[in-house]
Amino acid sequence: MELVKYGDFGLERWFNYHGYLNKLNMQAVASARIQSDEFIKEFLVSHQKIPILVHDLIMVELWKQKVFKIILSDKEEPTSSFPLYTIIYHELLLANLLETVTYHSDAVETFGDSVTDLGDWCHRSLCYLVTQSVSEEEKSVYFELKNKVSDTSNLKDLDRQYKVIEYEKGIKAITIVRHLFENCLNSDSGLPPHIGRRLLYTHDIPIILCKLLEQKPWIIIGYDESNKQRRQHIWHENGSWIPDDKTSSVIHKPEAQIWLCLFQILLANSSSLKYDCSVGHRRTALLKLRPLLTEVKLDVLPVLIDLRRFLEHLSLNESYGGTSDKINMCLIEAVPEIRESLVSKYKNKWRKLATLFKEQTESNRGKEASKKAALQWTEAFSEEHLSQLFSSTLGNSGDENPLYPTPRCPTCGEIASKRCSRCRQEWYCGRECQVKHWLKHKDACDLLTEAITSDKNSN
Repeated sequence: MELVKYGDFGLERWFNYHGYLNKLNMQAVASARIQSDEFIKEFLVSHQKIPILVHDLIMVELWKQKVFKIILSDKEEPTSSFPLYTIIYHELLLANLLETVTYHSDAVETFGDSVTDLGDWCHRSLCYLVTQSVSEEEKSVYFELKNKVSDTSNLKDLDRQYKVIEYEKGIKAITIVRHLFENCLNSDSGLPPHIGRRLLYTHDIPIILCKLLEQKPWIIIGYDESNKQRRQHIWHENGSWIPDDKTSSVIHKPEAQIWLCLFQILLANSSSLKYDCSVGHRRTALLKLRPLLTEVKLDVLPVLIDLRRFLEHLSLNESYGGTSDKINMCLIEAVPEIRESLVSKYKNKWRKLATLFKEQTESNRGKEASKKAALQWTEAFSEEHLSQLFSSTLGNSGDENPLYPTPRCPTCGEIASKRCSRCRQEWYCGRECQVKHWLKHKDACDLLTEAITSDKNSN
């Protein structure tokens, strides 16, 4: 498992690497689900591969911000959107794998200096999530983008998918940042001491978490095609928005992660780092959380009773929650070396990388690599493969497969029972919805069908 350079993006080496990580991620999720021996985590730790995952995460994020934006602005329609989509999706794949791995303290301690880059990535992702979920109208845009029937333009659809994935990776960052805080605020942690200071003081992550609890980006009021009315939807960890009529009776996973993270920072902090809650803007942000701590939430997470008591004391005493440590900064603060080095190395070269990517993916070599990768993607996410992978985890519990839930129609969101007869990958509730979705599905269907046909002919 070695890093792929920018010059190989979209070629066979890139697709092989992406497919390999995809399999690692699927197996890691399966192992975590049944709490079995997580040999994927052990492999990454023992072979010191976790810093490589972080390096790859920053590489892809920067490529999307620089090269992908150039490709979009050029408005030259690619023959296939598949190579670009795999790169857009790759960052979310890495975020999911790191979310699983960072649950383990022994894995977090192997990050080394790369943890600074991961912390900064979380900060950028959370800030994006905050800015894009200020109002219900803004949040509903992402619901519509997720379920929108595509234009005939590949570039427009890629831009749509880019925005959706940016939103979803922000939700993934919530769990990762909680895992980082659990470790850096532990007196026995093996993490570099600067990471806690950077998260608490430089980025002031608790303020961002408070805003997320107010805005609830994991809950969206979106238009439901099935009953022709607006309806509440919740974000599911498989990346879909599921209709939900339970307004306040459930505490959702991202929300629970934030509450537990704040509890860790304010009340379960055994390190020398202390968060000064008496500072004006911090105190104001924290006190806004009091109405959100309902009895239902306290029943689900009893540790929040202590947090509510803390906030009550904070409301009565302006100096409560203060710290005698008035110098909350490092004399020498670590910088995100991975991102800084990439920005420096490829300065003024982003346009060349964009041109190279388009030339390589449009070449015969690139097209063949794309077809082969599409076939492997189809096999990896086939119902048969995922059912086999998760058969030992599901048993007779009746739970849904976390990577292959009950198929739903991409047009209306209802449970689907019919497949596309050509590629056998997309599901629909009926003919009417399939026709509406065809413009969006056509390119992927053509690519997958051609790849499957070529593979059969070669055999």
